[in-house]
Amino acid sequence: MATVTERMSVAAESLSLEAVRSLMQPQVAPCLSLYLPTHRNVPNNSVDLPTFRQLVGGLETGLAAAHPRHEIERLLGPFHQLAGDAWFWRHTRDGLAVLASDGRARVFLLQRPVKPLAVIMRRFHLMPLVRLAAAMGRCHVLALTSREARLLEGTIWRDATSTVLGRLDPVALVSLPGHEPAESLARGDVVDEETFQPHRVERGLGPSGMAGPTIVHGGADSKQDDINADTEIFLRHVDAVVIDQASRPTGLPLVLVAGPKLAATFRGLSKNDLLLDDHIAKDPHLMDCDALAAAVANVFAAAAAARLTREIHLFEQGRAHDFAAGDLSDVGRAAVAGRVATLLIEADRFEEGRFDRTTGGIEFDGVGRAGVRAFGRDFEREDVFGAVAETVLAHGGTIVSVPRIDMPTESGVAAIYRY
Repeated sequence: MATVTERMSVAAESLSLEAVRSLMQPQVAPCLSLYLPTHRNVPNNSVDLPTFRQLVGGLETGLAAAHPRHEIERLLGPFHQLAGDAWFWRHTRDGLAVLASDGRARVFLLQRPVKPLAVIMRRFHLMPLVRLAAAMGRCHVLALTSREARLLEGTIWRDATSTVLGRLDPVALVSLPGHEPAESLARGDVVDEETFQPHRVERGLGPSGMAGPTIVHGGADSKQDDINADTEIFLRHVDAVVIDQASRPTGLPLVLVAGPKLAATFRGLSKNDLLLDDHIAKDPHLMDCDALAAAVANVFAAAAAARLTREIHLFEQGRAHDFAAGDLSDVGRAAVAGRVATLLIEADRFEEGRFDRTTGGIEFDGVGRAGVRAFGRDFEREDVFGAVAETVLAHGGTIVSVPRIDMPTESGVAAIYRY
């Protein structure tokens, strides 16, 4: 969702794959793409605005070859408006992307630095955003005790050296029909806490997890047995609520944070297919926000490494049976045909050339370098790796950013086909 600063005329967005896909739609040429590493704090952020203005000056020089002055001013209007917003430059993050066409722009505040770059092309230069989107993901975290459950959502950022979890925000859930959404599910809302009463009513899901209210009669069992039964009923209820209201609608992976015994019990009864195999075996009440974020990031780093190992194995198997390819030309043709299910792409790989989005044909111009391309012959050029990755995304494929040391091909791409 876009958030607008008090004095900005251009909305600043958070990055998502949906946003990247929307930028792939045809635009009015010329398309101006500007990327800039930024800083969150003083005095480091004092260099951000001068660097931004320098890159905008490069765009202006490039446009001057083919456009009159009044048209250049219109095309660069959003950049000048952003440069004049002092509040914005005091509240940047780690990177900035500004993509403008026909005098309108979209601005992205990024959680990771990007290389300074300003380009003029027929389409937006999206590869930095594609790579960032491929390296990020969202997750749910279930912080669980025997008496309370809290669901949190955060963003995971991965690069070649680290995995970092952004701020964890609470997710409100409805515990029972007729209740208001709340940031925690309490056992007292699900089971009767009067464990010594000989006839007790437990208001919640039955032991199967499928039924409505369950009535338990008798008082022969011990108090501990009652507590254990209450806990199991509560855990089943939590599992059902999380699946129904969070996991099924979003498809996000779920990390469990709970003491060892409780975690084992919950994992034994959970029906959530999105619950990760690994978990954090610690009482969440004993962890502060930073410790929790670091622990969740470690779980995701291990999960990401395991996933990459599986993808590479699938690629090697598929290549032996013509269900995968590691040659960029072959991958380009498969991408436009919609055959690529998963594309492994080398992090920070950039090659300049031309990619035909109709045939998948590729012409190389040699190794590209960051800078400003003038409006003219260079107008036809683009990042070939980025163009192929964008095409895979446009056809519903998945992009996985891979550190060079782990890349299974010299070409920098490895595609696993749908068929």
